[in-house]
Amino acid sequence: MKVIHIESGLGNQMLSYCEYLAMKEANPDDKCYIETIVYDIPECNDVICQWNGYELERIFHVSAPNIKEYFDDAEWRAIIRDIRDSQFWLRNWNYPVHFTNAFKAHGLELNNMRGDFEAPGAPHKTQLSTPAYKKTFAFLYLNLIRKKLSGRRQTVQANPSELFVSTPENVFTGQRLTFKNAGNEIERIDSAIRETFRFPALTHPRDLAFRDEIQSTESVAIHARYGDMMSFNFDCYFGGYFKRAVGYIKREIPQPRFYVFCDPTSVDWAKHHSSILGLDMRNDIVKFVNWNTGDLSWRDMQLISMCKHQVITRSSFGWWGAYLNRNPRKITCSPDSFTNTTHHF
Repeated sequence: MKVIHIESGLGNQMLSYCEYLAMKEANPDDKCYIETIVYDIPECNDVICQWNGYELERIFHVSAPNIKEYFDDAEWRAIIRDIRDSQFWLRNWNYPVHFTNAFKAHGLELNNMRGDFEAPGAPHKTQLSTPAYKKTFAFLYLNLIRKKLSGRRQTVQANPSELFVSTPENVFTGQRLTFKNAGNEIERIDSAIRETFRFPALTHPRDLAFRDEIQSTESVAIHARYGDMMSFNFDCYFGGYFKRAVGYIKREIPQPRFYVFCDPTSVDWAKHHSSILGLDMRNDIVKFVNWNTGDLSWRDMQLISMCKHQVITRSSFGWWGAYLNRNPRKITCSPDSFTNTTHHF
């Protein structure tokens, strides 16, 4: 038995589901389950945002067996009670230890491949609300300098041996999020990925008109998550990444049209700071995409994937838009050399 943990927003859910596909590919005769407990515990959302909840079934009609089905109702209620009593979300998000302990207490012993997040030296996992002083330009700028002095942002290299694990053991894993990185042998499951992640047909007139426009031009999607991901992407905005990536596309692509995908609260910022994005509002053709929100936010990923080229940040949502792009001549840009895109800046 293999159990794959899934949490967070849509892009991360899709990456973890790839781990489920990899486990099935490596263990074709074993039973594989997904696990989605985090979405059933409201306290978790107060520590790490779970966005619109579990979306793979609603959007892509994913019907993978859930480990919940292995237990009867009374056992499952007891497992959830044990997990809530652990308050793992306040203990460095140490779900691997507390989830496997709860399963073991109710008859299912799994080898915890994700480790102990509370062990000495374990990286900090939780993402509490950023203190006000950490939102200042000075703090973020000094943090950028610190990163540059200590070398380029620490890489998380893909390790196929952690993703395609062939073992007779019962294991608990998932949420490594490294399938977006190069060197992970994603080609082994590419056909299954594209068969699974098929977006529903567009229906809204605005989306349909937009689709026709981006498919008939040299459309370039720029995924600009200025707000919630700033601590991860500060150097993209204020270290010149967008200028380098967009500048390269302008040199290589004739008559590009730029489509900036951002949440509604970031549109005004993006318009007033377009030069940070490498854009010239007087000479470039630029449009802003911000109408798909809430339960329809996933439509932006679909539209990003329909553009001919992509400029993304450190966001799994944007990465999926670039990966699912079927243009054989696509230019996909990211800020880190280990990310699975065609170019890095």
